Amino acid sequence: VQATLTFGTGYSANLGIIPSLIGQEGLIFADRYCHASLIEGCRLAKAKLQVFQHNDVEHLEKLLKNRKKTCPALVVTEGVYSMDGDIAPLPNLLELCQTYNAILLVDDAHGTGVMGKNGRGTIEHFGLDPMSLVQMGTLSKAIGASGGYVATSASLREYLINRSKAFIYTTAS
Repeated sequence: VQATLTFGTGYSANLGIIPSLIGQEGLIFADRYCHASLIEGCRLAKAKLQVFQHNDVEHLEKLLKNRKKTCPALVVTEGVYSMDGDIAPLPNLLELCQTYNAILLVDDAHGTGVMGKNGRGTIEHFGLDPMSLVQMGTLSKAIGASGGYVATSASLREYLINRSKAFIYTTAS
């Protein structure tokens, strides 16, 4: 990726990233099994939230097709789900996001360090371009440190520095 930004925790990263990516005029599509930090980030965004069935690409596509094309959209998923170890169908999700002009946010807290040839997570595992989505993760699991991060473009990093309340109003990072 071009840039990263660290937060005090992975939880606070999601609380800061999601409301910065989409506002109350937007629409968020979240997998039914998303972690609590993702759901709380969605609530803070004040955007309309639609939940799609776990790893159900067809259900997500149906929801994306029904949205107004002018409505900003964010799809939220985990790379590896914490409760059961399922892996999200990221290539299919990314294809849908590109087709329907939506941003894909992948919380890879449980994929980082264990998935992919070099441990870079589910994005590497599937051979996806990391610049085609927004990757969030934690440093407190496989990496054995503290904090959370977002790996992204330089321009989105600068935007988050100036927009993410969870980054701006904390001294933990």
